[in-house]
Amino acid sequence: MVFYNEDWIHFLWTRYKAKIDITEDVLRDYIYSLKGSQITDFVMNVNGTVSTAPSDIIETFADRYLLTEENGVAVNYKNTFAESAYKLFCKKTDMYQIWIDALKEIGINPWISFRVNDCHGSMQKTDLRKSTYVDANPDLYISSHRNQIGYFDKGFDYSQSIIRDRILSYIDEILNRYDIYGLELDMMRDFIFTKPGFENDIKIFLEGVMNLRKKYEKMYNHSIKLSLILPSSPAFCMERGVNISDFENEIDFITIISRWETTDTDMPIELWKQLLRGTNIKLGGGQQLLFKPFRDYKPVISSVKMAFGQAISNLCRGCDFIYLYNYMDLGEFEGEIGNWIYEDSIRNDNNRNLIFHNIGKKDTLLKQSRSHVVTYADFSTYSLSASPVLPLKFSKDSDYQLVKIPVGEIEKNSKVRIFLGVSSDESLESSDFEVYINSAKCAFSEITTIDKHIYENECFVFDITENRFDIMYLEVRISNECALEYVEIEVNPVLQ
Repeated sequence: MVFYNEDWIHFLWTRYKAKIDITEDVLRDYIYSLKGSQITDFVMNVNGTVSTAPSDIIETFADRYLLTEENGVAVNYKNTFAESAYKLFCKKTDMYQIWIDALKEIGINPWISFRVNDCHGSMQKTDLRKSTYVDANPDLYISSHRNQIGYFDKGFDYSQSIIRDRILSYIDEILNRYDIYGLELDMMRDFIFTKPGFENDIKIFLEGVMNLRKKYEKMYNHSIKLSLILPSSPAFCMERGVNISDFENEIDFITIISRWETTDTDMPIELWKQLLRGTNIKLGGGQQLLFKPFRDYKPVISSVKMAFGQAISNLCRGCDFIYLYNYMDLGEFEGEIGNWIYEDSIRNDNNRNLIFHNIGKKDTLLKQSRSHVVTYADFSTYSLSASPVLPLKFSKDSDYQLVKIPVGEIEKNSKVRIFLGVSSDESLESSDFEVYINSAKCAFSEITTIDKHIYENECFVFDITENRFDIMYLEVRISNECALEYVEIEVNPVLQ
Protein backbone atom coordinates (compact mmCIF):
# COMPACT_ATOMS: atom_id res chain seq x y z
CA MET A 1 0.00 0.00 0.00
CA VAL A 2 1.09 3.56 -0.73
CA PHE A 3 -0.73 6.58 0.74
CA TYR A 4 -0.38 9.93 -1.04
CA ASN A 5 -1.21 13.17 0.77
CA GLU A 6 -2.53 16.20 -1.13
CA ASP A 7 -2.44 19.21 1.18
CA TRP A 8 -5.12 21.87 1.45
CA ILE A 9 -3.51 24.59 -0.68
CA HIS A 10 -1.00 22.94 -3.02
CA PHE A 11 -3.29 22.33 -5.99
CA LEU A 12 -4.87 25.79 -5.93
CA TRP A 13 -1.54 27.51 -5.31
CA THR A 14 0.44 25.78 -8.06
CA ARG A 15 -2.28 26.02 -10.71
CA TYR A 16 -2.79 29.69 -9.92
CA LYS A 17 0.95 30.36 -10.27
CA ALA A 18 1.06 28.39 -13.51
CA LYS A 19 -1.98 30.32 -14.83
CA ILE A 20 -3.95 27.09 -15.27
CA ASP A 21 -7.72 27.47 -15.23
CA ILE A 22 -9.04 24.75 -12.90
CA THR A 23 -11.76 22.98 -14.87
CA GLU A 24 -13.41 19.64 -14.19
CA ASP A 25 -11.13 18.08 -16.82
CA VAL A 26 -8.02 19.50 -15.11
CA LEU A 27 -9.21 18.10 -11.78
CA ARG A 28 -9.94 14.66 -13.21
CA ASP A 29 -6.69 14.52 -15.17
CA TYR A 30 -4.74 15.09 -11.95
CA ILE A 31 -6.28 11.94 -10.48
CA TYR A 32 -6.11 9.93 -13.71
CA SER A 33 -2.33 10.56 -13.80
CA LEU A 34 -2.06 8.14 -10.86
CA LYS A 35 -3.77 5.29 -12.69
CA GLY A 36 -1.55 2.21 -12.96
CA SER A 37 0.81 3.42 -10.20
CA GLN A 38 1.36 1.72 -6.84
CA ILE A 39 -0.63 4.43 -5.03
CA THR A 40 -3.56 2.74 -3.30
CA ASP A 41 -4.91 5.55 -1.12
CA PHE A 42 -5.28 9.25 -1.95
CA VAL A 43 -5.57 11.51 1.11
CA MET A 44 -7.22 14.91 0.59
CA ASN A 45 -6.39 17.39 3.34
CA VAL A 46 -9.21 19.95 3.42
CA ASN A 47 -8.16 22.46 6.07
CA GLY A 48 -5.72 24.43 8.13
CA THR A 49 -7.42 27.13 10.17
CA VAL A 50 -8.98 27.98 6.78
CA SER A 51 -11.05 25.44 4.88
CA THR A 52 -10.52 24.66 1.21
CA ALA A 53 -13.75 22.67 1.10
CA PRO A 54 -17.02 24.65 1.21
CA SER A 55 -17.99 25.22 4.86
CA ASP A 56 -20.48 27.07 7.04
CA ILE A 57 -18.35 26.35 10.14
CA ILE A 58 -14.85 27.47 9.19
CA GLU A 59 -13.79 30.44 7.07
CA THR A 60 -12.88 29.35 3.53
CA PHE A 61 -10.39 30.63 0.97
CA ALA A 62 -13.36 31.85 -1.05
CA ASP A 63 -14.32 33.96 2.00
CA ARG A 64 -10.80 35.30 2.34
CA TYR A 65 -10.75 36.28 -1.33
CA LEU A 66 -13.37 38.91 -0.47
CA LEU A 67 -11.61 40.16 2.68
CA THR A 68 -10.42 43.80 2.64
CA GLU A 69 -9.11 44.28 6.19
CA GLU A 70 -7.31 42.06 8.70
CA ASN A 71 -6.19 43.15 12.17
CA GLY A 72 -6.60 46.78 11.15
CA VAL A 73 -4.44 46.30 8.05
CA ALA A 74 -5.83 46.67 4.52
CA VAL A 75 -5.49 43.40 2.60
CA ASN A 76 -6.17 42.30 -0.93
CA TYR A 77 -6.12 38.55 -1.50
CA LYS A 78 -7.57 38.80 -5.00
CA ASN A 79 -4.19 38.32 -6.64
CA THR A 80 -3.52 35.05 -4.84
CA PHE A 81 -4.57 31.41 -5.12
CA ALA A 82 -7.73 32.44 -3.20
CA GLU A 83 -8.95 33.59 -6.61
CA SER A 84 -8.92 29.97 -7.79
CA ALA A 85 -10.95 28.93 -4.75
CA TYR A 86 -13.44 31.74 -5.34
CA LYS A 87 -13.89 30.89 -9.02
CA LEU A 88 -14.55 27.25 -8.12
CA PHE A 89 -17.06 28.38 -5.52
CA CYS A 90 -18.88 30.64 -8.01
CA LYS A 91 -19.00 27.87 -10.60
CA LYS A 92 -20.18 25.47 -7.90
CA THR A 93 -17.35 23.15 -8.91
CA ASP A 94 -16.69 20.78 -6.02
CA MET A 95 -13.02 19.88 -6.37
CA TYR A 96 -13.10 17.13 -3.76
CA GLN A 97 -16.23 15.45 -5.09
CA ILE A 98 -14.73 15.35 -8.57
CA TRP A 99 -11.56 13.81 -7.14
CA ILE A 100 -13.52 11.28 -5.07
CA ASP A 101 -15.50 10.16 -8.11
CA ALA A 102 -12.36 9.88 -10.25
CA LEU A 103 -10.49 7.95 -7.54
CA LYS A 104 -13.29 5.43 -7.29
CA GLU A 105 -13.25 5.03 -11.08
CA ILE A 106 -9.55 4.03 -11.09
CA GLY A 107 -9.63 1.93 -7.92
CA ILE A 108 -7.80 4.22 -5.47
CA ASN A 109 -9.28 4.69 -1.98
CA PRO A 110 -10.39 8.31 -1.29
CA TRP A 111 -9.64 9.74 2.17
CA ILE A 112 -10.43 13.07 3.81
CA SER A 113 -7.75 14.37 6.18
CA PHE A 114 -8.31 16.99 8.88
CA ARG A 115 -5.42 19.00 10.30
CA VAL A 116 -6.14 19.07 14.01
CA ASN A 117 -4.26 22.25 14.99
CA ASP A 118 -2.49 23.75 11.99
CA CYS A 119 -0.47 26.89 12.78
CA HIS A 120 0.50 28.16 9.32
CA GLY A 121 0.65 31.96 9.40
CA SER A 122 -0.75 32.19 12.91
CA MET A 123 1.97 34.53 14.18
CA GLN A 124 1.70 36.90 11.20
CA LYS A 125 -0.47 40.01 11.39
CA THR A 126 -1.89 39.17 7.97
CA ASP A 127 -1.63 35.84 6.21
CA LEU A 128 -3.92 34.25 3.63
CA ARG A 129 -3.55 30.84 5.30
CA LYS A 130 -4.78 32.09 8.70
CA SER A 131 -8.46 32.37 9.60
CA THR A 132 -9.73 35.59 11.18
CA TYR A 133 -10.99 33.30 13.97
CA VAL A 134 -7.40 32.95 15.23
CA ASP A 135 -6.77 36.58 16.17
CA ALA A 136 -10.38 37.10 17.25
CA ASN A 137 -10.09 34.48 20.02
CA PRO A 138 -6.89 34.90 22.06
CA ASP A 139 -8.57 33.30 25.07
CA LEU A 140 -8.69 30.01 23.15
CA TYR A 141 -4.91 29.71 22.56
CA ILE A 142 -2.80 27.01 24.17
CA SER A 143 -0.72 29.96 25.43
CA SER A 144 -3.57 32.25 26.51
CA HIS A 145 -2.05 32.40 30.01
CA ARG A 146 1.13 34.12 28.70
CA ASN A 147 2.58 36.06 25.78
CA GLN A 148 2.53 34.48 22.33
CA ILE A 149 6.02 34.44 20.84
CA GLY A 150 6.55 30.96 19.36
CA TYR A 151 5.29 29.36 16.15
CA PHE A 152 2.76 27.11 17.93
CA ASP A 153 1.57 29.60 20.56
CA LYS A 154 -1.67 30.51 18.78
CA GLY A 155 -2.68 26.90 18.34
CA PHE A 156 -6.11 26.19 19.82
CA ASP A 157 -6.65 24.68 23.25
CA TYR A 158 -8.61 21.44 22.95
CA SER A 159 -9.17 21.33 26.69
CA GLN A 160 -11.87 23.96 25.99
CA SER A 161 -15.16 22.51 24.80
CA ILE A 162 -15.76 25.42 22.40
CA ILE A 163 -12.74 24.34 20.35
CA ARG A 164 -13.56 20.65 20.44
CA ASP A 165 -17.18 21.32 19.45
CA ARG A 166 -16.19 23.68 16.64
CA ILE A 167 -13.79 21.23 14.98
CA LEU A 168 -16.14 18.29 15.52
CA SER A 169 -18.90 20.31 13.85
CA TYR A 170 -16.60 20.95 10.91
CA ILE A 171 -15.71 17.26 10.59
CA ASP A 172 -19.42 16.43 10.83
CA GLU A 173 -20.16 18.93 8.04
CA ILE A 174 -17.46 17.52 5.74
CA LEU A 175 -18.38 13.87 6.34
CA ASN A 176 -22.01 14.72 5.60
CA ARG A 177 -20.86 16.18 2.27
CA TYR A 178 -18.47 13.46 1.09
CA ASP A 179 -18.85 9.68 1.03
CA ILE A 180 -15.28 8.47 1.56
CA TYR A 181 -13.28 5.33 2.25
CA GLY A 182 -11.32 6.74 5.18
CA LEU A 183 -11.07 9.56 7.72
CA GLU A 184 -7.64 10.79 8.78
CA LEU A 185 -6.61 13.04 11.65
CA ASP A 186 -3.35 14.79 10.78
CA MET A 187 -2.07 15.34 14.31
CA MET A 188 1.38 16.38 13.12
CA ARG A 189 -0.21 19.66 11.96
CA ASP A 190 0.43 20.45 14.70
CA PHE A 191 1.22 18.07 17.53
CA ILE A 192 0.27 20.33 20.42
CA PHE A 193 -3.35 20.46 21.51
CA THR A 194 -3.79 21.89 25.00
CA LYS A 195 -2.31 24.12 27.65
CA PRO A 196 0.44 22.39 29.63
CA GLY A 197 -1.18 20.17 32.23
CA PHE A 198 -4.41 19.52 30.29
CA GLU A 199 -3.08 16.98 27.80
CA ASN A 200 -5.54 14.23 28.69
CA ASP A 201 -8.44 16.35 27.41
CA ILE A 202 -7.48 15.51 23.81
CA LYS A 203 -9.06 12.11 24.54
CA ILE A 204 -12.50 13.78 24.66
CA PHE A 205 -11.98 15.12 21.15
CA LEU A 206 -10.81 11.76 19.82
CA GLU A 207 -13.88 10.08 21.30
CA GLY A 208 -16.03 12.65 19.47
CA VAL A 209 -14.34 11.84 16.16
CA MET A 210 -14.91 8.14 16.65
CA ASN A 211 -18.60 8.76 17.38
CA LEU A 212 -18.86 10.74 14.13
CA ARG A 213 -17.22 7.90 12.25
CA LYS A 214 -19.88 5.50 13.55
CA LYS A 215 -22.65 7.96 12.64
CA TYR A 216 -21.54 8.12 9.00
CA GLU A 217 -20.87 4.42 8.72
CA LYS A 218 -24.59 3.98 9.42
CA MET A 219 -25.54 6.78 7.02
CA TYR A 220 -23.45 5.48 4.11
CA ASN A 221 -23.93 1.81 5.02
CA HIS A 222 -20.25 0.90 4.82
CA SER A 223 -17.21 1.00 7.10
CA ILE A 224 -15.08 4.16 7.24
CA LYS A 225 -11.43 3.56 8.07
CA LEU A 226 -9.78 5.76 10.72
CA SER A 227 -6.14 6.79 10.58
CA LEU A 228 -3.87 9.03 12.68
CA ILE A 229 -0.65 10.78 11.63
CA LEU A 230 1.65 10.92 14.66
CA PRO A 231 5.24 11.75 15.61
CA SER A 232 7.58 8.79 15.52
CA SER A 233 8.16 8.63 19.28
CA PRO A 234 5.51 6.78 21.33
CA ALA A 235 6.74 8.71 24.38
CA PHE A 236 6.03 12.01 22.62
CA CYS A 237 2.51 10.79 21.85
CA MET A 238 1.82 9.81 25.45
CA GLU A 239 3.20 13.07 26.86
CA ARG A 240 0.79 15.02 24.65
CA GLY A 241 -2.17 12.87 25.72
CA VAL A 242 -2.38 10.54 22.70
CA ASN A 243 -2.39 7.05 24.19
CA ILE A 244 -3.06 4.49 21.48
CA SER A 245 -4.09 1.82 23.97
CA ASP A 246 -7.20 3.91 24.76
CA PHE A 247 -8.45 3.47 21.19
CA GLU A 248 -6.69 0.39 19.83
CA ASN A 249 -9.99 -1.19 18.75
CA GLU A 250 -11.09 1.99 16.93
CA ILE A 251 -7.98 2.87 14.90
CA ASP A 252 -7.22 1.14 11.59
CA PHE A 253 -4.00 2.89 10.52
CA ILE A 254 -1.21 4.88 12.15
CA THR A 255 1.42 6.78 10.19
CA ILE A 256 4.57 7.92 11.99
CA ILE A 257 6.47 10.79 10.40
CA SER A 258 8.73 13.77 11.00
CA ARG A 259 7.09 17.18 11.08
CA TRP A 260 8.76 19.18 8.29
CA GLU A 261 12.41 20.21 8.45
CA THR A 262 13.78 16.80 7.46
CA THR A 263 12.63 13.30 6.64
CA ASP A 264 13.40 10.85 9.47
CA THR A 265 15.25 7.77 8.21
CA ASP A 266 15.48 5.98 11.57
CA MET A 267 12.05 6.04 13.21
CA PRO A 268 11.48 3.49 16.05
CA ILE A 269 9.46 1.15 13.84
CA GLU A 270 10.29 -2.01 15.80
CA LEU A 271 9.04 -0.39 19.02
CA TRP A 272 5.76 0.58 17.35
CA LYS A 273 5.31 -2.97 16.05
CA GLN A 274 5.70 -4.25 19.60
CA LEU A 275 3.21 -1.71 20.93
CA LEU A 276 0.69 -2.60 18.22
CA ARG A 277 1.08 -6.36 18.64
CA GLY A 278 -2.30 -8.00 19.19
CA THR A 279 -4.16 -5.18 17.43
CA ASN A 280 -5.31 -4.90 13.82
CA ILE A 281 -3.69 -1.47 13.38
CA LYS A 282 -1.49 -1.14 10.29
CA LEU A 283 1.67 0.94 10.63
CA GLY A 284 2.80 3.38 7.95
CA GLY A 285 6.26 4.81 7.40
CA GLY A 286 5.91 8.51 6.59
CA GLN A 287 8.33 10.15 4.16
CA GLN A 288 8.76 13.91 4.13
CA LEU A 289 9.90 16.31 1.44
CA LEU A 290 13.12 17.74 2.88
CA PHE A 291 16.48 16.25 3.81
CA LYS A 292 18.89 17.63 6.40
CA PRO A 293 21.68 15.68 8.16
CA PHE A 294 21.65 18.09 11.13
CA ARG A 295 19.66 21.12 12.29
CA ASP A 296 21.93 23.92 11.05
CA TYR A 297 22.21 22.43 7.58
CA LYS A 298 20.55 24.09 4.58
CA PRO A 299 17.15 22.61 3.59
CA VAL A 300 17.36 20.33 0.55
CA ILE A 301 14.56 18.45 -1.23
CA SER A 302 15.10 14.70 -0.92
CA SER A 303 16.39 12.80 -3.95
CA VAL A 304 14.62 9.92 -5.67
CA LYS A 305 17.37 7.56 -4.39
CA MET A 306 16.71 8.75 -0.82
CA ALA A 307 12.99 8.10 -1.28
CA PHE A 308 13.64 4.53 -2.42
CA GLY A 309 16.15 3.93 0.36
CA GLN A 310 13.84 5.11 3.12
CA ALA A 311 10.92 3.10 1.72
CA ILE A 312 12.65 -0.27 1.55
CA SER A 313 14.19 0.27 4.97
CA ASN A 314 10.77 1.05 6.49
CA LEU A 315 9.13 -1.96 4.82
CA CYS A 316 11.90 -4.35 5.89
CA ARG A 317 11.70 -3.09 9.47
CA GLY A 318 7.98 -3.83 9.69
CA CYS A 319 5.93 -1.00 8.19
CA ASP A 320 2.76 -2.18 6.48
CA PHE A 321 2.59 0.73 4.05
CA ILE A 322 4.44 3.80 2.75
CA TYR A 323 3.01 7.29 3.26
CA LEU A 324 4.18 10.08 0.93
CA TYR A 325 3.78 13.55 2.46
CA ASN A 326 4.56 16.71 0.45
CA TYR A 327 5.34 14.66 -2.67
CA MET A 328 2.98 16.82 -4.76
CA ASP A 329 3.67 18.04 -8.29
CA LEU A 330 4.59 21.44 -9.79
CA GLY A 331 7.11 22.30 -7.07
CA GLU A 332 5.76 25.51 -5.64
CA PHE A 333 9.20 26.54 -4.35
CA GLU A 334 10.77 26.72 -7.80
CA GLY A 335 11.91 30.25 -8.50
CA GLU A 336 11.55 31.19 -4.84
CA ILE A 337 14.18 28.86 -3.43
CA GLY A 338 15.61 27.62 -6.69
CA ASN A 339 18.42 25.55 -5.22
CA TRP A 340 15.77 23.18 -3.83
CA ILE A 341 15.01 22.02 -7.36
CA TYR A 342 17.63 19.79 -9.01
CA GLU A 343 17.73 16.86 -11.43
CA ASP A 344 17.40 14.04 -8.86
CA SER A 345 14.82 15.87 -6.69
CA ILE A 346 11.61 14.04 -5.81
CA ARG A 347 9.77 17.10 -7.21
CA ASN A 348 11.11 16.31 -10.69
CA ASP A 349 8.10 14.97 -12.64
CA ASN A 350 9.99 12.00 -14.10
CA ASN A 351 11.23 11.07 -10.64
CA ARG A 352 7.75 11.35 -9.14
CA ASN A 353 6.45 8.98 -11.80
CA LEU A 354 9.29 6.54 -11.09
CA ILE A 355 8.55 6.77 -7.35
CA PHE A 356 4.81 6.24 -7.72
CA HIS A 357 5.34 3.08 -9.81
CA ASN A 358 8.01 1.47 -7.64
CA ILE A 359 7.96 2.65 -4.02
CA GLY A 360 5.29 0.40 -2.52
CA LYS A 361 6.71 -3.09 -3.04
CA LYS A 362 10.00 -4.72 -2.10
CA ASP A 363 10.42 -6.49 -5.44
CA THR A 364 10.27 -3.23 -7.39
CA LEU A 365 12.33 -1.31 -4.83
CA LEU A 366 15.15 -3.88 -4.95
CA LYS A 367 15.68 -3.08 -8.62
CA GLN A 368 16.30 0.63 -7.90
CA SER A 369 19.53 2.40 -7.03
CA ARG A 370 19.01 3.87 -3.60
CA SER A 371 20.73 5.75 -0.80
CA HIS A 372 20.39 5.66 2.97
CA VAL A 373 21.27 8.95 4.63
CA VAL A 374 21.56 9.78 8.29
CA THR A 375 19.00 12.39 9.43
CA TYR A 376 17.14 13.02 12.70
CA ALA A 377 13.73 13.33 14.35
CA ASP A 378 12.79 17.01 14.03
CA PHE A 379 10.13 17.30 16.75
CA SER A 380 10.38 17.55 20.54
CA THR A 381 7.87 17.83 23.37
CA TYR A 382 7.91 19.60 26.74
CA SER A 383 10.38 17.35 28.52
CA LEU A 384 11.56 15.02 25.76
CA SER A 385 13.98 16.16 23.08
CA ALA A 386 15.20 14.67 19.82
CA SER A 387 18.98 14.97 19.38
CA PRO A 388 20.53 14.69 15.91
CA VAL A 389 23.39 12.21 15.53
CA LEU A 390 25.40 14.47 13.25
CA PRO A 391 27.73 16.26 13.17
CA LEU A 392 30.26 14.11 15.02
CA LYS A 393 33.44 15.87 16.20
CA PHE A 394 36.84 14.15 15.95
CA SER A 395 40.39 15.00 17.00
CA LYS A 396 43.78 13.25 16.80
CA ASP A 397 43.08 11.13 19.89
CA SER A 398 39.32 10.60 19.45
CA ASP A 399 37.61 7.31 20.25
CA TYR A 400 35.44 5.37 17.80
CA GLN A 401 31.90 6.64 17.32
CA LEU A 402 28.90 4.56 16.24
CA VAL A 403 26.12 5.47 13.81
CA LYS A 404 23.05 3.33 13.05
CA ILE A 405 21.91 3.22 9.40
CA PRO A 406 18.80 1.14 8.53
CA VAL A 407 19.10 -0.09 4.93
CA GLY A 408 16.66 -2.97 4.47
CA GLU A 409 17.21 -5.96 2.19
CA ILE A 410 20.07 -5.86 -0.32
CA GLU A 411 20.25 -8.16 -3.31
CA LYS A 412 23.33 -10.29 -3.80
CA ASN A 413 26.12 -8.81 -5.93
CA SER A 414 24.89 -5.25 -5.31
CA LYS A 415 27.60 -2.63 -5.15
CA VAL A 416 27.41 -1.03 -1.71
CA ARG A 417 29.49 1.96 -0.60
CA ILE A 418 29.51 4.43 2.25
CA PHE A 419 30.11 8.16 1.71
CA LEU A 420 31.50 10.20 4.60
CA GLY A 421 31.32 13.97 4.20
CA VAL A 422 33.74 15.83 6.43
CA SER A 423 34.31 19.48 7.29
CA SER A 424 37.83 20.34 8.42
CA ASP A 425 40.42 23.08 8.41
CA GLU A 426 43.06 20.34 8.23
CA SER A 427 44.11 18.40 5.15
CA LEU A 428 42.65 14.94 5.61
CA GLU A 429 43.99 11.72 4.13
CA SER A 430 42.33 8.35 3.74
CA SER A 431 44.81 7.02 6.29
CA ASP A 432 43.11 9.24 8.92
CA PHE A 433 39.97 7.08 8.66
CA GLU A 434 39.13 3.76 10.24
CA VAL A 435 35.73 2.57 9.00
CA TYR A 436 33.86 -0.57 10.03
CA ILE A 437 30.39 -1.74 9.02
CA ASN A 438 28.89 -4.41 11.26
CA SER A 439 32.37 -5.21 12.59
CA ALA A 440 33.91 -5.69 9.12
CA LYS A 441 36.61 -3.24 8.03
CA CYS A 442 35.81 -1.21 4.91
CA ALA A 443 38.46 -0.57 2.26
CA PHE A 444 39.02 2.98 1.04
CA SER A 445 37.77 3.53 -2.50
CA GLU A 446 38.09 7.19 -3.49
CA ILE A 447 37.60 10.85 -2.61
CA THR A 448 34.75 12.29 -4.64
CA THR A 449 32.03 14.90 -4.77
CA ILE A 450 28.31 14.22 -4.95
CA ASP A 451 25.50 16.49 -6.13
CA LYS A 452 26.29 19.95 -4.74
CA HIS A 453 22.61 20.46 -3.91
CA ILE A 454 22.87 17.62 -1.39
CA TYR A 455 26.38 18.06 0.04
CA GLU A 456 29.03 20.56 -1.02
CA ASN A 457 32.24 19.16 0.49
CA GLU A 458 34.22 16.19 -0.75
CA CYS A 459 33.30 12.74 0.50
CA PHE A 460 35.60 9.90 1.49
CA VAL A 461 34.16 6.71 0.00
CA PHE A 462 34.64 3.18 1.34
CA ASP A 463 33.49 -0.15 -0.09
CA ILE A 464 31.12 -2.27 2.01
CA THR A 465 31.44 -6.01 1.50
CA GLU A 466 29.54 -7.12 4.63
CA ASN A 467 26.04 -6.24 3.43
CA ARG A 468 23.79 -9.08 4.57
CA PHE A 469 22.25 -7.05 7.41
CA ASP A 470 19.06 -4.94 7.25
CA ILE A 471 20.60 -2.47 9.68
CA MET A 472 24.20 -1.37 9.32
CA TYR A 473 26.23 -0.05 12.21
CA LEU A 474 29.03 2.28 11.26
CA GLU A 475 32.00 2.46 13.63
CA VAL A 476 34.27 5.28 12.59
CA ARG A 477 37.39 6.95 13.93
CA ILE A 478 39.05 9.93 12.24
CA SER A 479 42.45 10.79 13.69
CA ASN A 480 42.39 14.47 12.85
CA GLU A 481 40.48 17.63 13.75
CA CYS A 482 37.20 17.52 11.81
CA ALA A 483 33.44 17.14 11.90
CA LEU A 484 31.65 14.26 10.21
CA GLU A 485 28.61 15.99 8.68
CA TYR A 486 27.21 13.63 6.05
CA VAL A 487 26.76 9.85 6.04
CA GLU A 488 25.22 7.99 3.11
CA ILE A 489 25.15 4.31 2.17
CA GLU A 490 24.61 3.87 -1.56
CA VAL A 491 23.18 0.62 -2.92
CA ASN A 492 23.39 -0.13 -6.65
CA PRO A 493 21.84 -3.48 -7.61
CA VAL A 494 23.41 -5.56 -10.33
CA LEU A 495 20.42 -6.16 -12.61
CA GLN A 496 20.18 -9.57 -14.21
